[in-house]
Amino acid sequence: MDLDQIWKNTQEELKVILAPAVYQTFVTKTQLISYQSNKAVVACPNSYLVEMNKKRHYDYFKSSLDNQTHQNNTLEFIIQETITLESDGSTSTPLFSTPIHKPVNTGNLHPKYTLENLIVGNSNNFAFAAAQGIIKNPGLLYNPFFIWGGVGVGKTHLMQAIGHELLKQNPQLKIKYFPAETFGNELINSLKSKNIGQFKDKYRNLDCILVDDIQFIAGKEYIQEEFFHTFNALHMAGKQVILTSDRKPSDIDRLEDRLVSRFMGGLTVDIQLPDFEMRLAIIKQKAEEKKVNITPEAASYLADNIVSNIRDIEGKFQEITVQAMASRIGEIDVNFIQSYLSGSSPQNYSSQKNEKINPRHLISICAKHFNIKTGDLCGQSRKKDLVWARHFTAYLLLTEANLPLEEVGRLLGGRDHTSIMHARDKIHQEISTNPQTRSLINQIKDSL
Repeated sequence: MDLDQIWKNTQEELKVILAPAVYQTFVTKTQLISYQSNKAVVACPNSYLVEMNKKRHYDYFKSSLDNQTHQNNTLEFIIQETITLESDGSTSTPLFSTPIHKPVNTGNLHPKYTLENLIVGNSNNFAFAAAQGIIKNPGLLYNPFFIWGGVGVGKTHLMQAIGHELLKQNPQLKIKYFPAETFGNELINSLKSKNIGQFKDKYRNLDCILVDDIQFIAGKEYIQEEFFHTFNALHMAGKQVILTSDRKPSDIDRLEDRLVSRFMGGLTVDIQLPDFEMRLAIIKQKAEEKKVNITPEAASYLADNIVSNIRDIEGKFQEITVQAMASRIGEIDVNFIQSYLSGSSPQNYSSQKNEKINPRHLISICAKHFNIKTGDLCGQSRKKDLVWARHFTAYLLLTEANLPLEEVGRLLGGRDHTSIMHARDKIHQEISTNPQTRSLINQIKDSL
């Protein structure tokens, strides 16, 4: 049974049924990789296509495939990059013929993740400088290049920006970006289909690999084994390897020592949460991209009050933009931002329940959780344990009770607002990089 031909005919039938934009987005990038006992396994390049095809287009796919096979089929959509198969010389007659264009080498890179729109600040300037060195001398200067940091701090953006720059210098360079999960899924499917040789050739003949979230191979012995040999083949040939993770190699549980050693053998850099200046630059960049008018005071106020990762800042600014448009506001000022942050709008990023939290009750809960007296928590002692508990309390008073900096300082013993800002930033940084801190915050929230 010719799977390729069956799927071509199925796609041609879907082309008639679906709108052109829907067909181009959700059908053209799929591939039938297995068909046994009336069950079809269809590969999609990313999770978005998998979910959308399951929820919205399943019946269309099923109907078209049933027509081609004359069977009552079930379909399973999985994440796997589709592989273009070489022609075996046989001819086929699809329902409709379309012109074939030579594909442009994109390396599976997202078009928006470029150096041009990367904001550089104190949190990522070292990583950015290292990236510049790799672009000038790929495979020689920093190899492998390991980038780690919390969620949404720009690891993927920087990694893909390097890929874009390398392709600008040499469009013939064989570059490939992929999540570590994709590597594992393709390895398993190649074993099932007995195409392990093709799988190895696909990855070991590249000039540069960009692997996202490498921590996901931890604890998976065979996948680690295969990635180890792939890494060695590329590294020994002088090819560039770039990896990202949410923690540094030595902190990844159940990652084999030999992989830890190789990952640490090049340059390891971390990217921190953006500071105030970088957050402000991000907000201004997004305002310019979306052609949104925001006063300098409003931008500064927003940057000072959303102390989070880049992705969260972009999401919050998008919410504000939509609300401003819905309210027919031509220019976003400080009053509008304050209204948003206070929770007066339905899309407020803080839960409505937070407004009802009694600050004194929250302080009492924190004191009880850390097994200290409320008076000590709000006192002047600088003992390490008390300072740590005080930082947590300040963070929760800001994020859960929505209190201004000055009020939090007053409640915690008359401290200056800059001390409260430091405590907030410290806990934000810990939440980004330390799973134990995230767990501790969630425990206290549950107590509330």
